[in-house]
Amino acid sequence: MIDFVKVGMKITKYRKEQNLTQDDLAEALFVSRQLVSKWENGTGVPSIDVLLDLCKMFHVTFDELLCLNDEIDINPDDIFHGHERLFVINEIINGNLVVDIPSVFYQLSPVERMMILREIKDRKIKCDLTELIPKLTIGEQNYLRKDK
Repeated sequence: MIDFVKVGMKITKYRKEQNLTQDDLAEALFVSRQLVSKWENGTGVPSIDVLLDLCKMFHVTFDELLCLNDEIDINPDDIFHGHERLFVINEIINGNLVVDIPSVFYQLSPVERMMILREIKDRKIKCDLTELIPKLTIGEQNYLRKDK
C-alpha cells in the first residue's frame, strides 16, 4: 500500500526545491491549484499520467516519488503522524510495521481497534494479551473471547 500523506510531503519537497508555487505546478500539469494542494496534504492522489509527469519534472524515479523504498518511521507517541491512517494499520496487519500494540492501542479509532483485534484473534498478529485486555472495552474483550 502507498502512503499518500508521505507522497504528498515528497511532492511538496520537490516542488519547493524547484522554487515552484502550487500555482506554477498546477499550470505545468494542466490541473487546478486545489488539486495540487490535495496531493500535497495526502487527501488526493495524482493519476498515473500525472505521476509520470511529476517524475520527469522532478528528475526522480517512480519508486522515489511514491516512497516505495522508504523506511517507515513511526513515533510511538503518535503512530499516525506524517502517515495515512489506513497505511499504518495495513502495515501493522501485514507485519511490515512492528509496534507495541498495548502501548499504542489508545491511538486507534474504534474501527481500527477492531481491525487489529480481528488479526490478533486470528493469530495473524502477536500481542501480549495480559497487557492489552485491561485497555479494551467490555465489547472488545467479549469479541476476543468468542469462539471463531
